[in-house]
Amino acid sequence: MFIKYGKINNLLLVFTRVSILKKMIKISAVIFSLLICINAFVACKNTSDTKLVYTENDTIKNSVKEKELGITWTQEVEAERLTKKISRSSMELGADVPYSKELFKISREKKMPVYPEFTDFGSLDTRALQASLKEKINNFCTGFSSENHSGADSYFSRKYIFNYIFFINDFENGWKKNFGTDYPKEKSDIFYKWTIGEPFIGTEIIQIPVRFYSTCGIIDVTIFLNSSGNNEFYQITIDRWKKV
Repeated sequence: MFIKYGKINNLLLVFTRVSILKKMIKISAVIFSLLICINAFVACKNTSDTKLVYTENDTIKNSVKEKELGITWTQEVEAERLTKKISRSSMELGADVPYSKELFKISREKKMPVYPEFTDFGSLDTRALQASLKEKINNFCTGFSSENHSGADSYFSRKYIFNYIFFINDFENGWKKNFGTDYPKEKSDIFYKWTIGEPFIGTEIIQIPVRFYSTCGIIDVTIFLNSSGNNEFYQITIDRWKKV
């Protein structure tokens, strides 16, 4: 079979165009791949090296400064006290500020304990009394307040028992004179309570004030004890009668 010359030329032209098109496609693919790699490289470089740069006018700090400059402030109140450092150990309260347990908690200043006191009797601070001695005084007051002062005389030294007898005589005779009523001999309880005051403790004697309360009034006495031995009583005196 024979092919005409014109047809052969057409076929050669078609093959040539197809070859050129394939080469262009390959070149385009290579160029496209290179572009992708370059973009990825640039993107990675920007991610690691690029920093956000703000001008001074764009920072939050500068914006706050501008806001502050635009605010009109009033005059400071007690500027000196507001800038002065105050130590807890030197905390000073005004005369109109009552001292409370809340203020005591925040104050580091060491303060002495505060005990109540009566202007006509004295302090009620009994820390100096040993527990056994305080119990002894309370037991004596219980006996003295009962009918016929049962058992009160047993706390006195036998050597000075006469002082106790004189005291009982002055006490019962002075009841009507100071309270205006007869002494209640038939009542089981003469006093309904008593208060022990701050003692004086010396080398040889101990003086303990006691205030007795009755329905008629109060009686203040002082009990004298020996500082050594069994702390026996050797004297008791009436200091004050006060009718209510």
